[in-house]
Amino acid sequence: GVTLLYASMYGNTERMMEVVAQGIVDEKVPVQIFNVAKDSISKILPALWINRGIMIGAPTYEGKLFPDMTTVLNMAPQKHISHKLTAGFGSYAWIGGGQREVNDRLENLKWELVGNLEFKGAPKPSELTEGRKFGADFARKILSK
Repeated sequence: GVTLLYASMYGNTERMMEVVAQGIVDEKVPVQIFNVAKDSISKILPALWINRGIMIGAPTYEGKLFPDMTTVLNMAPQKHISHKLTAGFGSYAWIGGGQREVNDRLENLKWELVGNLEFKGAPKPSELTEGRKFGADFARKILSK
């Protein structure tokens, strides 16, 4: 299965999360979705441990990764959650940086990054279509492992 972690400040990353999740479900892969700003870390960590795939949806916040996502990713190595297949997506406004920070953190976690999808501001219809395909492609990679 897939653990899909997300955070959203203005609803843009959440909108993309919905279509990415649908793409995963389209491929008949179970997905557990967590809003890292609202859901308890005590529920998130077991899902990270159990599921083979981790999808990370986070907006850029002041040129960096959204703080609540940073908290979750900082806990993963403490719980020895490693060797996962992962991908990330998120919105940015000016310069980006959130996905770049995700990529850097994943290297330390020994999680295999298989893709990123960034978009500026609110996702356009074509980007939402790409997001659904992104989720489906990720699910197929999970199935092939």
